[in-house]
Amino acid sequence: MPGNLVGDDDLLPRGILPEDVPDDATLVAAARAGDGEAFRRLWAPVERRAFGLCFHLTDNRSDALDALQEAQLAAWRGMDRFEGRAPFAAWVLAIARNAALSVIRRRNPHDDLLFPEAAEPRAAESGFDETVAGLVDLRRALATLTPAHREALLLWAGGLTYEQTAATLEVPLNTVKVWIFRARKSLRELLG
Repeated sequence: MPGNLVGDDDLLPRGILPEDVPDDATLVAAARAGDGEAFRRLWAPVERRAFGLCFHLTDNRSDALDALQEAQLAAWRGMDRFEGRAPFAAWVLAIARNAALSVIRRRNPHDDLLFPEAAEPRAAESGFDETVAGLVDLRRALATLTPAHREALLLWAGGLTYEQTAATLEVPLNTVKVWIFRARKSLRELLG
């Protein structure tokens, strides 16, 4: 899991945020005013979920970290565009999804073929215990889902409501419910 990417004190200004922060609205207002500490406090609770979403979409730790960094910078730079109609976490996960998809689009489709020995080692081949093997099975099962079903499931499993997932994917609510239902059914069948 990555460390706190917003850790460079020179990158984000400090000092606008009061010491006792009552809620996200205060943090958002302070972050909009340029307070890096406020943004850090908003980002910290969602960073792990954003990384998980990026990782599952890119299927590669390095690409996931790139996407996470892009998402974090986009969120920081776009604070003035955060409207607050959905929770900050939902907004960040939408940005993380778009960043991961952007990383995937930039990939050279022949990267894995040119230097197969440089590919990331697979957990099951490394001799990890059954828990890791189960995670590998889950990743493989997720990879069999259609991209739309996988994205909907990952956003929903990441804590978004059906409504927030539908808004993020820009599809009707019932479509998202069907996609998530089908994705869960497929995973149950694949994983037993």
